[in-house]
Amino acid sequence: MEDKFQSLDSEQGDVVITFNNATFKLSKLVSVMSEVIVQNKLEVLNNKFNSQGCGQLPCFQDDYWLRQGVNCQVLKPGKSWQKGKARIKVTLEFFSNEPEIEQTPEIKKPESPLDDLRRKINEATS
Repeated sequence: MEDKFQSLDSEQGDVVITFNNATFKLSKLVSVMSEVIVQNKLEVLNNKFNSQGCGQLPCFQDDYWLRQGVNCQVLKPGKSWQKGKARIKVTLEFFSNEPEIEQTPEIKKPESPLDDLRRKINEATS
């Protein structure tokens, strides 16, 4: 089955989403979701990694993980290590149950080849 979900842009301040009787600005919903995920689940992630013998993620304030980024290095196949920052970004996706109606611009009727001749005749007789 084709994945028809698309990310909603939480940077747009005018997007609003409602679940039953609760209505949220998308930017606020994503911001709070991100903070809760980082604050409450980073410890759970680290416990899971520890139990599997993988080590731990660095524990910083949520601001680092969500905005500033956490120092790291990335190794991609066929490339050398790259230093940089990693951050967590939470996105909300949406799939419409209703078909989207496209707004088509009004099509202007092409001028008749005789319109130019009519204009010249009108100019000459005026």
